[in-house]
Amino acid sequence: MLGACGPELEEELLVADEALVEDEGTSDTVSAMAGDRYADAVVQSGVIAVLNPNNAVGAPDGHVATFLGLLGGSLVLDMGQGEEGTGPLRIYYQGLSLAVIAQVDFLRADMSVISTGQANLLDLGLGRHSTLVAFSNATPYRYVRLRSGLAALYGLDAVEDTGGGVGAFCGDGRVGTGEQCDDGNRVAADGCSSTCQQEPGYTCQGTQPSICGDVNECANGTAQCSVNASCTNTPGSYTCTCKPGYWGNGWVCSDIDECSNGTATCQPGQQCVNTPGGFDCVGGGCSAPLMQCGSQCVDVTSDEQNCGACGVVCPAAKTCSSGVCVLGALPGEDGHDVEPRR
Repeated sequence: MLGACGPELEEELLVADEALVEDEGTSDTVSAMAGDRYADAVVQSGVIAVLNPNNAVGAPDGHVATFLGLLGGSLVLDMGQGEEGTGPLRIYYQGLSLAVIAQVDFLRADMSVISTGQANLLDLGLGRHSTLVAFSNATPYRYVRLRSGLAALYGLDAVEDTGGGVGAFCGDGRVGTGEQCDDGNRVAADGCSSTCQQEPGYTCQGTQPSICGDVNECANGTAQCSVNASCTNTPGSYTCTCKPGYWGNGWVCSDIDECSNGTATCQPGQQCVNTPGGFDCVGGGCSAPLMQCGSQCVDVTSDEQNCGACGVVCPAAKTCSSGVCVLGALPGEDGHDVEPRR
């Protein structure tokens, strides 16, 4: 499973010993300032052949947990609830007896394996050293399991999430690696998606946390509605509705020809002319003493079928005179008609 490695393995020295914490009090301060990127606790069921395992908890302080490689040393460390790791793991160590490759498992909260990496440890003499173990998975890791290399004897001082520790996972209110936004939750349709990506129709500002707001496409001119449609802004989007006199889906709106489909309301004798979004009635129409009766213009002052008003029919033997139904005129003695009898 593990074995020795040659001198070609890359190794990272700490820049200066002075940068490391020299006592417990300073360790707590550094850990707090760093955002608690270090392991918080030891999983006791995950300790095999490791002396003083609790010394691997917290920031590097010179107190080490010793791996006994001949006995297959293994140690599981808890990064902490709400402090899941997201970036490469830095291992602080000292006291190697020979160069080794140690295996590192990145684990979910249920202890299932997300990915596995290798820690290249080289004996560089006295002092404290560090090395990075690559991690690029989008799933945060809650635990890390370290397994010693063959015949290795070394001290593990601390492990550190270089991705940021607290605030380095989606929903914690801090924008981390691979996140476009983080508004402090993993709810979709509020501007920042459940995977901390900016959602279409929103804009997000800030990093601790992100503040996301709806983009008004109708107001800023980015809406793709037809010129013959009305635009209505909605959360994260917009809708397009064709204006009266047009039909379509809002993105494409065509004129309705009211003259052809029979919905125009022109008067008899008028000509219907279709216009964009409507129609015009030109010429014709009824003018006094004519009145619109159905589809015709009639003279209600003399029409027996519409005497005085539409639909007023004069009885037999009566005629319509001045809009009134009267009996027929009688001949006078002088041969002229006399006043008709009513």
